[in-house]
Amino acid sequence: MIRHILLLKFTPEIKEQQLTTIRDTAISMSHQIKGISAIEWGGNVSSENKNKGFTHAITMTFDDQKAISNYLSHPAHDKLKDLLIDSVADIIVFDYEV
Repeated sequence: MIRHILLLKFTPEIKEQQLTTIRDTAISMSHQIKGISAIEWGGNVSSENKNKGFTHAITMTFDDQKAISNYLSHPAHDKLKDLLIDSVADIIVFDYEV
């Protein structure tokens, strides 16, 4: 399995409805893309104040590298990227094998 983590720092202009749309779009990919076994969305709740402005995370679990390749070229991934492009000030993408 491969864990795919997105840490998101949104622009100050982001609206709650945009966050909801991004969340719903991300979570819906588990039903659209074969090889995704889990998707989680969450806001930072740490009291350590070390998030460097990153406020939200999307975590995806893929069956294997082939599933990630399928995800990267899938129209549902393109839709998520389109939603993020104008509302994200910065992003960290980190993958690791479980």
